[in-house]
Amino acid sequence: MVPIRRLLAVAATGVLAFAAAALSPASAVRAFAQEVVQDEGAAYRAWYEASQANDTPKALQAAKDYLAKYPAGQYADAIKKWLPTAQMKVLDSAIKEKRTGDMIATGNEILAGEPDNLNVLYALAFNIRRNELLASPPNFQNAAAAADYARRAASLIEAGKGLAGVSSFDKNATLAWLTQILALVEQKGGAADRALELFEKSTSLAPQDPQVAGRNLLAVLAMRQAAYADAAKAYNAIPEADRAAADAKPEVKAAHDKVNADADAYIDAAARFVALAKVKGLPPAITEKVQQSLEGVYKSRFPDDAPLAGLQKILQEKEAALGAPPAAPSSN
Repeated sequence: MVPIRRLLAVAATGVLAFAAAALSPASAVRAFAQEVVQDEGAAYRAWYEASQANDTPKALQAAKDYLAKYPAGQYADAIKKWLPTAQMKVLDSAIKEKRTGDMIATGNEILAGEPDNLNVLYALAFNIRRNELLASPPNFQNAAAAADYARRAASLIEAGKGLAGVSSFDKNATLAWLTQILALVEQKGGAADRALELFEKSTSLAPQDPQVAGRNLLAVLAMRQAAYADAAKAYNAIPEADRAAADAKPEVKAAHDKVNADADAYIDAAARFVALAKVKGLPPAITEKVQQSLEGVYKSRFPDDAPLAGLQKILQEKEAALGAPPAAPSSN
């Protein structure tokens, strides 16, 4: 019979040996490595299964999770190669479904790695413009983002870059509507002078495009009309005796000159719009309204031109500048 003391000693030796093995550095490293491999494999499978099921949003999130935890993992390169195409697919879906928040979020993720991706900047700026800034009523919730994308895209284009995959890329037309975005944002912010400058620049880049030049001129008209109304109000607030005096005071003369200058600016913008509407066959409702307003301001500015001969000459010049054939000479 083995003494109890010896059995306890043997048992104690076995327990200590097991504990030593369990606590040895090599064993601990192996156990941890096995756990890491298992975790990495699970993270990879989450991405792989979602991607195979064509659940791109789920696969995209799984890819982000994997790369965040295993940036140098054994599957990292494969996932990184898959990522750009998937991001563009998600971006395209958000654009088609007009989910602006998702569109911006995905676009920003792409731009974080590719800040000079003109196609993405173009898509973001264009769709915020179309879906929000030019909506009825307009929505300026993402106006600051639209302006940022537009500036960055315009800078790349002016430096010579074009849209990838677009063989008929029109530099001026693209710059025109990118500049229009900046003008709309400045107008909303109350910076009328800067907005006018940008609307005019946009129009000069695409003078024949009704969607650009037409919209620009209508915006300019609204601001010119407001300025003219304010100037006329300020002038009419001056006592009539001062306005009728043969030797007008300097402040009266300045106020009168301001009315004329604002009237001339309005006449020019309105005549450009009417000419564009005629040359491009724009719907008559808005054109007729602008024409009536134009004639009213012109008559006030030039009361001696009852037949509006001067206005007709201005309109003919604006039409000719847009490529319209010259008007036939009068038979009278």
